[in-house]
Amino acid sequence: MEDLTLKYNNILTPEELFTFMEDNIKYGIHGTNNEDYIPHDEKTNGIFQNACLNYYRLADPKYLLKHKLGHCWDQVELERDWFTKHKYNFKTIFIWFLFDYENSYSTHTTLIYQDKQTNDYCLFEHADFENKGIHHFKTYQDAIKWEYDKHIEYNKKQGNPINEEILKHIHIYEYEHPKYGSTFMDFIDNIFNAKEITNIIEGED
Repeated sequence: MEDLTLKYNNILTPEELFTFMEDNIKYGIHGTNNEDYIPHDEKTNGIFQNACLNYYRLADPKYLLKHKLGHCWDQVELERDWFTKHKYNFKTIFIWFLFDYENSYSTHTTLIYQDKQTNDYCLFEHADFENKGIHHFKTYQDAIKWEYDKHIEYNKKQGNPINEEILKHIHIYEYEHPKYGSTFMDFIDNIFNAKEITNIIEGED
């Protein structure tokens, strides 16, 4: 198996990081049972969510580079590692619909960094199939609003009802470095301790 560590360590720009991930990292998980799970793959699609609940552990960059499979949560941790090492200002964002009952609405994580030349706020998106790329915005609020809109759009496409009452349940957080090896529920527990920024959508402080 090819060792991606050297290639990763030689990446110099966010654009190179995106290309590297596009060429080498797929969406999925390598489970604790040593099985690979990929959504939209006919062999594993039906059991992907179950695998996330039972066989998932948050991957550190070394693990992700080895297995080349990562949930959006894992991919953001690789991005966090790179942007930290290259001394960028950035935030990691978690967005979801929070209900007090089980539901099919998705969660998503992404990273927003500040460009060193233009000072633009850049949303680095690799895990979201339909919105991949580095998206530039003049303000942090604009970047968050874009992600908010895309999250609603994705859930609509998944057949989840969206109405005024449902929209009250969207929550957005800035979260810090979670513990590698966290289970699915460990990760969610970490989010409850994070800084909520949902009100940025309305332009509030």
